[in-house]
Amino acid sequence: MKGHVWKRCPCQPEELPRGRDGRPLACKRRHGTWSYRLDAGPDPVTGKRRRPSKGGFATREDAEAALSGAMAAVGSGTWTDDQRQTVGEYLDRWLVRKTPGLKPTTVDTYRSHIELHIRPELGRLKLRDLRPEHIYAMLQVVAEGRSAATVHRVRATLRTALAAAVKERLLSWNPARDLDMPREARKRVEPWTPAETGAFLDAVAGDRLTALFHVVAYLGLRRGEALGLRWDDVDLVRRRVVIRQQVVQMNLQATEADCQYCGEAHPGIGITAPKTDDSAAVVHLDAGTVSVLLSQQLLQGEEREVWGDAYQDHGLVFAREDGTPIRPSWLTARFLELQEGVTVPVDPEKPQGAQRPLRRVRLHDLRHGTASLMIAAGVDVAVVSKVLRHSTIKLTVDTYGHLLPGVGEAAAEQRAGMIPRAASRADGHSSATNGA
Repeated sequence: MKGHVWKRCPCQPEELPRGRDGRPLACKRRHGTWSYRLDAGPDPVTGKRRRPSKGGFATREDAEAALSGAMAAVGSGTWTDDQRQTVGEYLDRWLVRKTPGLKPTTVDTYRSHIELHIRPELGRLKLRDLRPEHIYAMLQVVAEGRSAATVHRVRATLRTALAAAVKERLLSWNPARDLDMPREARKRVEPWTPAETGAFLDAVAGDRLTALFHVVAYLGLRRGEALGLRWDDVDLVRRRVVIRQQVVQMNLQATEADCQYCGEAHPGIGITAPKTDDSAAVVHLDAGTVSVLLSQQLLQGEEREVWGDAYQDHGLVFAREDGTPIRPSWLTARFLELQEGVTVPVDPEKPQGAQRPLRRVRLHDLRHGTASLMIAAGVDVAVVSKVLRHSTIKLTVDTYGHLLPGVGEAAAEQRAGMIPRAASRADGHSSATNGA
């Protein structure tokens, strides 16, 4: 293994002193910088000769120390070579290689984080020069006017990409891994009350999407799951549906796969597997929802007749008038639009009394409302978790724990009742057994 150091300075060759062999010697003045180059041998994968170099050292001693460190790393097998890539160049390669194994929405998210946040701040840096302080500075820019959750997601994208760089031996460590991140506070869920949900569904009874909002509110489906629900997965006799796919919002610049029904791509729309493995499950129907879905079948049949040969049947329960998928962002906007002008009684016990405007909520809050309805009805939180198809019961408790009235008090009484005590005591505790 060989290596050498040399000095870069503004002196012209004819100005430098000469050695015995007539070749110019290194400048003795205190200016310029020192560099090293290492002959690291052939690459074990490509077989190409590796000759990494690095400059910018203030003294010859600094350059020689860095060269010795690089030689030691090569000898121990810990040396990495970023191939002089910038962060931006590496991220482009990483995303192309990563794309085939990811959901389109995940790729879309990674691409958005890279193009909007990471590349503008870090893209020109050499991959090997990236340090935590660079990432902190980038995240401060991201945090301007954005939530802590967004900051965490952008950092997670960069951390995932750099973890792959470590595996490729392009980096010896991941500078995005151990960072002090802002605390991500979970927002308190405040869905509509049963009266508010009922008022909204009654107010939009004449809209062609009424059945969709009913299904989301009663079954707790996510937006994409409702839009991706297929008639093939609906069993009205056995009163259940199976969640097998979802319709997701895509970046309009992203490349969507051709639709399996019409053979064409739908700009801004992707059809993928459910959010998680736990999301793909059976959801049971109440009698009222069965009736709503039967009405939806009739409505869709009428639209099919009106459109005739132009109707593009995609097998979806909820679709546009011509049978094509509904864009998720349009559905969200329509939901907000339909809330305008809806009122509810100020006093729920006086439905004909003074009215107030309906609280503005997100479409996803209809799913939260399903949980609150079950909790208010006394359904066990484990059952609520199963109905919502959460990955863990902890997620359910963390999200809806504040909606569990009296749980703490009931637990305290049950706990106290398990301890045998004397039948009559001044402290108010009584025996859990008759004979104690």
